Parts: sequence; C-alpha cells; structure tokens
Amino acid sequence: MTTYTFADRFFRWQARYVERPTLHFVSPQPLLRRIFAVTAPLGAAIPRDMAPMEDANGALWFTPPEVGPDAPLLMYIHGGGFTIGGPRTHAALVAHLARAAGMRAVAIRYRLAPEYPFPAARDDAVDAYDRLLAAGTPPAAVCGDSAGGCLALQVAQHARDSGIVQPKALGLIAPIGDISGDIPSRFAGAPDEILIPPAWPRRLLTNYLPDIDPADPAVSPLRGDLSNLPPTMVQAATGETLAQDAQRLANAMDDVSVDLWPELAHVWHLHAGRSRAADDALKRLGAFLRDALR
Repeated sequence: MTTYTFADRFFRWQARYVERPTLHFVSPQPLLRRIFAVTAPLGAAIPRDMAPMEDANGALWFTPPEVGPDAPLLMYIHGGGFTIGGPRTHAALVAHLARAAGMRAVAIRYRLAPEYPFPAARDDAVDAYDRLLAAGTPPAAVCGDSAGGCLALQVAQHARDSGIVQPKALGLIAPIGDISGDIPSRFAGAPDEILIPPAWPRRLLTNYLPDIDPADPAVSPLRGDLSNLPPTMVQAATGETLAQDAQRLANAMDDVSVDLWPELAHVWHLHAGRSRAADDALKRLGAFLRDALR
C-alpha cells in the first residue's frame, strides 16, 4: 500500500475544506463547470512527452511514445456528476493511465446537464464507442470515473446487447452504479466521505434526471443486467459513499476485482502527476488492463 506523501495529504485537505464546500454552495452547474475547468488541471501534470491531440469531436487522444500508433485503444469517459468536467479536466489522469496500461487512449466528450439531461450523456458515450468501431479502432478497454464509470457500464451493456465487438476489460474509478435510493442513508453509511456533500447527488437528480425514475435500469446499471461483461477492476476510497456501489458491483458482475484505498477523496486519481497515491492507483489499474488484454 502507498505511503501517503505531503502532496497526498494536502490534496485530501483540499478536498475536505475547499472542494466539498464549493460543491455544496455553488449550485449553478455552468458556474461550477467553469471553476472545475480552471482548477482541475492545476492539481495534476500531464507527462511532457504525451501532449494530447484534439479531434473533430472534441475528444483528446494520447499516445505514449513507447507504445506507438498501433497499440490497443483505451476509451475513457470522464466523471463530474453528468454536469461538469471534460476531456481536459481529466487529461493527466488519462495520460498516466494510458502509460501504465501500455495503450493509446482517447478521452471522449459528451453533452452535460442541465442543458442536456438524460439520455444525452449515455447516447453520446454509446455513439463514441460505435464511431470508434466504425473507424476500425475498437476500444480494447473502456474506463471511466464516477458518472463516467456509470457511462462505461452502459457502453459495455450496449456492446453486449447489440452483438458488436466488446471491450476486453473495464476500468471503473468510484463508479455510480445506482442513482436511486435514499441519499441520507447512503451518507450515514459513509462517515468518512471527504469530498461529496449530500447536496451534490440531490442536484444530480434535479439536473440530470428531471421527471425520470432514477431506478430505471437504463439510468442505473445496478438495476439492470450486468452479466457477461468483460473482466473489471473497480477502484474507490474505502470511506466514500460510492464504495457502496463498488461492493454491489462486485456481487452483481461475473469477474470483478475491487481495489479499495483508505483515507482518500473520491477520484483522487485526478491529481495524477502530482500525487503518489494517484500515480500508484493508476499504475495498479493499468497493470490490470495489461493483464486482461493478454
């Protein structure tokens, strides 16, 4: 297990005393989106030799020089409660994961709520996967964090149900598996939640799912069929609210490895390049993907 550095402890403090209050008090999602777009890259570092290339769809492509242009492809779906974030807020995370996995990577863009509520994000993620297949670059792995982990599961379900080429592995970082349920009881079961305030999931329901049942299997993968999906690794912080979904996914899926890390914030991986805990977690996830692709 990683020995946490001063930087790791600083980012944990920042999550608890700066980012959590911001998520609680800043309710306009477009404003929060702008704040996150500025602050997220400041807490991370993209490898100098992996400058991303943007395509016509707004996706960012990463190719570690040691793997070359024909390496297997990793499709990454960013998190942010379906309302904030984008390929650039997660660029360092994706670049470090690509290097650890020995793969090329593409971080896709999808439409955000409240401007574009469900099913816009799911449809865009599925369309991105289908577009990569049509271009002759089928993703060998699909990964995502938080809301992006939910979308990654939905992409995998789509591939399975459509009879098209499926990814060989899934990598999920604190994924949202079930948007339904009683919010107070969820937080009562996660006394060590560092980052996410109860106001955030309530806002998610208002912005992303207006007049839509959150228990619908099309919305919450844990309410649907999760059998016959690729081998999966799920990482989460032990004390966070979404660790509950990680454990439920382990019970619902055929081949899942759950990797829990203590005393860290939700998706601490966002500090890749500046945090040893983030880098070590991504190395472990990358090693899992390497093994699954062999």
